[in-house]
Amino acid sequence: MGELLDSPVVHDFGRLKGCVGLVLTLAAGACGGDDAAADLSGPASTGSAAGSGTESSASSQSETSVSGVDGSSSTAAAETTDGGSNAECTLWADDCQAGLKCNPYSLEDDQIPDSVRCCAEADQTDAVGERCRAIDYNGSCLDTCERGSFCVVDVPDQLEGECRPYCSPGGNDCQPDETCKTFFELVPDAANVPLCMRQCDPLVQDCQTPNWRCIPDSPSQAGQSGFICVSPPAGPPVGQFGACALANQCEPGLVCISAERVPGCNFLSCCTPYCSLSEGDGACTALDPSLQCVDWMAPDPTWADVGACAIPD
Repeated sequence: MGELLDSPVVHDFGRLKGCVGLVLTLAAGACGGDDAAADLSGPASTGSAAGSGTESSASSQSETSVSGVDGSSSTAAAETTDGGSNAECTLWADDCQAGLKCNPYSLEDDQIPDSVRCCAEADQTDAVGERCRAIDYNGSCLDTCERGSFCVVDVPDQLEGECRPYCSPGGNDCQPDETCKTFFELVPDAANVPLCMRQCDPLVQDCQTPNWRCIPDSPSQAGQSGFICVSPPAGPPVGQFGACALANQCEPGLVCISAERVPGCNFLSCCTPYCSLSEGDGACTALDPSLQCVDWMAPDPTWADVGACAIPD
């Protein structure tokens, strides 16, 4: 069946600052207006990183208030000392003092984490897998998730999402049906955010959370990835053979691959359907005679039947 080359895997956790190149396997980066690409790939990373956000001096103090979903609030002294608010921390260790939790922080409302810090914990928290809310803006460091988890926003207008747990890159602290995926790792100067994301079957798009979609968990020159459920980006999904810049931008059941593998694609990459290798090329050739069901070459036998309708190499 051949190899599926140049499969892009990028993920939008919101608006990104400036022009960050799209993460394509063998294609150059590009800017797409205000929406650029958050990284969903690369080797394991450290959990905490100092960013470009403005940090308070060691002697400064303030108060941080977190409003819960029910309108309640939690207030904690913001001291820039070890364990105090604004102190650096490790996401998967959550080594903040009582009343605080470790979360990524973005100075601007762009969702690119400038740093990882201790921030006030809500009085009434939401557990992993439950619905949650980001406070003030997506990336403010404040949310309603319990310690050790982060609110992945999937309804931007209402700042609502789902709590996903942090994980240690390269570790074994996710559930058996989850993958530890590090986000923002290829975005310059961004703090890394490793999260346990549920695995899924792209042929049936079996993500539990409504509107989440099943996409590749990492890029390679021949597919060769597993698959995870991620939240949708802002804006309408892209349909079959439409131009895509983000791996989660295509409609469910479609995958964003390099332009030369999609007929009529006039962008760096376009959306094309997944296909079942066991069912042969028929479904793909029915869409365009140049298409075949090309093997994704997933290393895990769980996804051995997964292919994508593509022009063979």
